[in-house]
Amino acid sequence: MKTTSLRILHTSDWHIGRTLYGRRRYETFSAFLDWLADTVRDRHVDVLIVAGDVFDTSAPSNRAQELYYRFLCRVMPCCRHIVVVAGNHDSPSFLTAPK
Repeated sequence: MKTTSLRILHTSDWHIGRTLYGRRRYETFSAFLDWLADTVRDRHVDVLIVAGDVFDTSAPSNRAQELYYRFLCRVMPCCRHIVVVAGNHDSPSFLTAPK
């Protein structure tokens, strides 16, 4: 009997687009998402679960959306399933737009 393992990575509360003391932090968000995409690929993650608050507002900036969509494009080829649940800061229409 062959056993198969399933690798699951859970993350949440990215708050892409949030400012800190009035400063935009897109470079920080980009570095985090690059690291996360590399981790998904390097660890052979089968299921990625993002449990809410991807964005910091229900109307995220174009730059925040770009970072999110670029991340999804990077992980889709190497991750079998991606589950994204909207949080209280998210608009489901932005999260499901890549469909």
